Amino acid sequence: MPPRIYFYNSGEPDNLQDDIIALAEGFRALGIPYHSRCNYWRLHPDRDDWLFTASPDVSPLDCDVVVYPCTYFYWIAMGTFELQERPLPREMFQTGRRHRNVLCDFLDGHRTISWRPEFRSFDLILRAKLNRRAWHPGNMQPWTLSLSNRVIEHTAGGPEFSQRRPVCLVNFGGSHPYPHGSRDRAEKCFHPLLEKFLPLDRTIDNLAGAPPDPVERLLWEQTGHRFSASYYARVKSAQAVSCFCGELVPPLPWRDPSTLLRGGNKAKLRRKLYRFLAAFDPRPERIVQWDSFRFWETLAAGSVAFHLDLDRYGVTLPVMPQNWVHYIGIDLDRPAAAIERLRADPDQLATIAANGREWALEHYSPRATATRFLSLL
Repeated sequence: MPPRIYFYNSGEPDNLQDDIIALAEGFRALGIPYHSRCNYWRLHPDRDDWLFTASPDVSPLDCDVVVYPCTYFYWIAMGTFELQERPLPREMFQTGRRHRNVLCDFLDGHRTISWRPEFRSFDLILRAKLNRRAWHPGNMQPWTLSLSNRVIEHTAGGPEFSQRRPVCLVNFGGSHPYPHGSRDRAEKCFHPLLEKFLPLDRTIDNLAGAPPDPVERLLWEQTGHRFSASYYARVKSAQAVSCFCGELVPPLPWRDPSTLLRGGNKAKLRRKLYRFLAAFDPRPERIVQWDSFRFWETLAAGSVAFHLDLDRYGVTLPVMPQNWVHYIGIDLDRPAAAIERLRADPDQLATIAANGREWALEHYSPRATATRFLSLL
């Protein structure tokens, strides 16, 4: 008997709740019904059809599991970019309740609002972007952005690898202008080397205008103006994509590396101190906020994903990919080694691309995500 599930979602049209979309799609694929606080994520522009449909006759207190997107409590309005916050609904966290409260946290950074003391009331927090070499609260489990039906649909149907353009896409900055330290490092030490082996395509879409197609327009509106059909067409027609994401920090401090990322001049001084200490530490740097949809889109499209060596830099996932089997992970201290390996066997690109797609669909499709969720309960 499957648990009775309730999504405590938000109805604001400018509040993107992508942390619960693939999970709900997975429940549908498994034939498991669920209930929702309000309508969210319209499935077709011409029909009143929603992935999350309001269930006014069902109380979350009557269910076994209540799932919250993190952006129910904390989000930036897509139109005004104003920060919005809500407190925890205290009636849902009373002592003696019969249901479990589960939070999905896809927020950027390392220390998000789910580190706050009141969030220890949750039975489980599914946190994407965790690093095993940094402290996190005990009620957190590693999670990931995964694949939604939208991503799977728009990355399907690409040509055979040999028929794809022999280029690597480097198209950061399409959805936001914020820098990432790992991308800056890759731009300086890896991309110039890669370009001698595989030309770089730096095309960036202009996402400011709504697409004329009504289905594409709906997706553009619901993703905060991040959807682009031409981007997906390029990903599945290219042999490789640069997917570097996140900030590299020294191996110390262990408890809270986010202190190195915020605080202006104080953060700069802390970074200098810990970089000096790192010279005496045999461990490599760590990656914070490593995950991005670009990585999963690339895998699903059957293109080769270039990223950091995830295991080396401390990434933790429910199921880890293997470097040089499912993707190509770069050690930024030795970037030339990867190029030498590619030159020695260029045919391995096709094999890695095929392996990566198969691995991603097997372990991170909506059905796989929902099955993993149920196993944690």
